[in-house]
Amino acid sequence: MGAFTRILAHELRSLLADRIVWIAAVAVLLLTGYGVHVGARSADAQRAQVTTALEEEGARYTELASAMREIRNGTASPSPFQDPTRPYVAGRARGQRYAVLPASPFQASAVGQSDLIPAVVPVTLDGADPRSTREEIENPVHLLSGPLDLAFLITFLLPLLALAVSFDMMSREREQGTLALLLSQPVSARSIVVAKLLARWGLLFVLSVGAAAGALLLTGAEVAGDRFVLWMGVVGLYLGFWLGLAALVNVTGRDSSRNAVALAFAWLVFVIVIPAGVQISAGLLHPVPSRAELVALEREEVRQVQEQASAVLAQYFDDHPELLPEGSVDEVDFQTRAFAVNEEVRQRLAPVRDRYREGLESQNEWVRSLRWLSPTILAYGTLLDLAGTGDARMARFESEVARFHAEWVAHFEPMIFGNRRLTPEDLSRVPEWRFLEEEESITLAALPGLLGLLLMSGLILALTLAFLRDGGDRRWTP
Repeated sequence: MGAFTRILAHELRSLLADRIVWIAAVAVLLLTGYGVHVGARSADAQRAQVTTALEEEGARYTELASAMREIRNGTASPSPFQDPTRPYVAGRARGQRYAVLPASPFQASAVGQSDLIPAVVPVTLDGADPRSTREEIENPVHLLSGPLDLAFLITFLLPLLALAVSFDMMSREREQGTLALLLSQPVSARSIVVAKLLARWGLLFVLSVGAAAGALLLTGAEVAGDRFVLWMGVVGLYLGFWLGLAALVNVTGRDSSRNAVALAFAWLVFVIVIPAGVQISAGLLHPVPSRAELVALEREEVRQVQEQASAVLAQYFDDHPELLPEGSVDEVDFQTRAFAVNEEVRQRLAPVRDRYREGLESQNEWVRSLRWLSPTILAYGTLLDLAGTGDARMARFESEVARFHAEWVAHFEPMIFGNRRLTPEDLSRVPEWRFLEEEESITLAALPGLLGLLLMSGLILALTLAFLRDGGDRRWTP
């Protein structure tokens, strides 16, 4: 057995003999179980919400078909505002479809933005807005203050555990007088540091990944696919950064108390200060109009357009002469006028909503451009992408909702202006929501974070080894 192997085995035995390590292990197991439980409960709630919406939609369409048959047979005569054979009525609440976002099979690992953007969005002629409950861009600091899920545990608490078992990995040996004895053996200073790093990294990696895998399996999540492999890569690299940082501080020759203060300060900077600064700067540089202002403007536009309903309708037919029915514009029924008014309101508010979305996207871009300043931002964003609750999947969902709404309006618009009446057979031709998962896009979204963490971890390790090469080990001996 070589000297390096003996040092590595000794470090493992020392760590396993430390009572603090066992206490930390129990805490990790309990917190991991709770974190996965929180994520799994959120995912189950989303699945239940989606299932309930789709069941309600199916039952409602069955009732619509039955009501249409009764109207066609003359056995029912509802009011014009409840008549499902009128396209305007069918295209709104009575025939609305739900755009749903299915829960990801790995969603138990991170709640992320699943509690900020609704998984069920009603799509009607009036609109479809997944951002209706979202007020601002979310980034790691804001999100980390949410539920204690597995992603929170990995990015927030795992570094503390890593620093707790490594802040004195070399300084304690020096203070106890055993470091000089180690260096007198046929082993380099680099080998000692690398052995100590490997022992701590291996122990913490196995503990965190094993606890997470067990908890995820109990919830029925997939732990054998590409997502879990990439998830392990993120955890390993993120853990490597913090242990490497502890090693870099240790090789400077300071005592254990100073090492602890320096590493606590580094944790505060990387986990709290930098992400908070990114959040504040995003809001200052790319302000977003408030939702209250948008709602007030929308109400005022609706009032003004309704007062000009006849002029709006005439202008609409000027722009769409192919939709002009026989007879005069004054003979057009109320529902056609209402549709034209809604379209006019939507067009007038489009610039405001575009500015709102552009502001959010600008904040997103700003956060993405500065994520390289902190491994916490990189790791957290990547964990959310792998869980299917990050910006990448949510942005795709929003894009698909906008596309589906445009398809919905285009389907009903000619029938509304043509004053057509729907039949039960027409319900089968109503657009249906489809959301196809793209596993490749999940992998691509995770790659920048993985590469960034690899670069950061490699840089820290390179700096540590470079310090030792320049004779830094002389600082350790009295």
